[in-house]
Amino acid sequence: MKLSEILELTGGYKKKPSQARSNKTVDDLYQSAKEIFESEIDEEFSTKLLSEKSGYSAGVIYRYFNKFEDIFLTILFEKADLHVIEVQEIYLNHKPTENINLLVKKIVGHAFSFFSSRSMFVNKLPLLFKFAMRRLKNPDEIFTFGDRFAPYLMELQKNDATNTFETMDEMECTLRLRAFDLFMRVPYITSNNTFSFQEHKKSCIKFGVQIFSKHSDK
Repeated sequence: MKLSEILELTGGYKKKPSQARSNKTVDDLYQSAKEIFESEIDEEFSTKLLSEKSGYSAGVIYRYFNKFEDIFLTILFEKADLHVIEVQEIYLNHKPTENINLLVKKIVGHAFSFFSSRSMFVNKLPLLFKFAMRRLKNPDEIFTFGDRFAPYLMELQKNDATNTFETMDEMECTLRLRAFDLFMRVPYITSNNTFSFQEHKKSCIKFGVQIFSKHSDK
């Protein structure tokens, strides 16, 4: 998703850049926000911090954006898009002769690998989600990343040769994917450390099999 598309979701643009110089300013602010998230800075995210990092004054920031949070939100959507693209490949490469358990294990494995390799980003996820709930025109957008997997899962369900995939219509498939996605990310967006990394991973696999498998105990 492009920066401009993300900011349309938040209504973040006060003034859309129309010249090369203006576009460079917006891009510089975006890159500075990324550097802040990839660093170990413990300061509270603020206009002041973004201004110091980018070299642009607060006046320049607010010339283009209604809220400084909107710039940081681009990072959340960018990472989510990357995750979606990679998971789509898992669905596309799944063979009709492979059961649902294997698919769930691959998806959960990828998700936890994705999170563990981006510790700085993960540590800031609770704050990003607060920004999203506060700034998105439609806060439900934050829960719809997994909707893009529905066509792939339904195609696998149709071609399943193992008789292990639950039969679902599009609406039910979408709702179960949202539940699965939320179950996996709850500890990361709430700072809930009740379970260890490995315990949560096992729970996610079990939950995924329960809601997508035809023969699971429900």
